[in-house]
Parts: sequence; structure tokens; C-alpha cells
Amino acid sequence: MGTLFPINRAGRNNADYNSQDILSLFDDLFTFDIPSRTHRSHNTTPRANVVKTDSGYGIELAAPGFSRDEFVMVADGGKLTVELGTEDGKEYEDKLIHREYRFSSFKRSFSLPENTNIDGITARYEAGILYVDVPVEEKSCTKRVINVE
Repeated sequence: MGTLFPINRAGRNNADYNSQDILSLFDDLFTFDIPSRTHRSHNTTPRANVVKTDSGYGIELAAPGFSRDEFVMVADGGKLTVELGTEDGKEYEDKLIHREYRFSSFKRSFSLPENTNIDGITARYEAGILYVDVPVEEKSCTKRVINVE
């Protein structure tokens, strides 16, 4: 695997979508579901952009309203997982009269290229965007001529 892709909830790369998945996306796009006070919206996972950089890849995860201490990031088994565990407290929920937004937990994973420099991954959080730099190393040569002495 040579590029970095978000992994969807079914565990597949977003690049693996087939035509049925595309139709499902259109259905989701045009289905209007107004969440009630007790309904948890399925759309609480922050959206991400993946960009190619000079040193590898960059992930830009839109997650406003959190602090940098709340993010937990782990690179393991060829994937990078960004997790945030937070919920509105019961005391706050009991006082709530009208809701238009919610802070909730999420977990987002990205498949990493084979040549990722795991030790070089860095992250910063600015103005509601989590920026993750994923450096990749030069691919090693698959062919080499060896001199016999």
C-alpha cells in the first residue's frame, strides 16, 4: 500500500468503495433526519482531508471545540488511529433545553503506507483543526548489483 487513506467503519479503505457504496452515499446525502434530544447523530465523526506533502502526507482533521490534551493518537499495525473520548455530562444534559451541537467521542483510523517513518509522525492542534504530519521514507531499491572481491 503506497498511499494514506481513511479507513471507514467497515474496516475498508475509502478507495475500496464499489458502485453500491456510492449509491448508499447518495441515499445518505439526500435523507433528511432531524435528530431528537435523545437521538445520537451518526455524523459525529470529524471529516478529514489527506494531502501530499514534500515529506510524505498530511492529515487535516476538523474537530473544533476540543483541547489538544483530549486527543489520543496511536500508530500500530499499519494504521494511525485518532481517538477522543468526551461526552456531555449528565448534569449538563438535565439542564439542556435546546440542542444544536454536541461534543461526543469519536475514533478515526487511517491506513499508513508501508514506508511510513512511525517515529517521525507529529501532530498539532490549531483553530479547531488537528494537523498530523506523516513522513514516509524513500523506498529502498529492489535491485542491487553486488561486486565480488
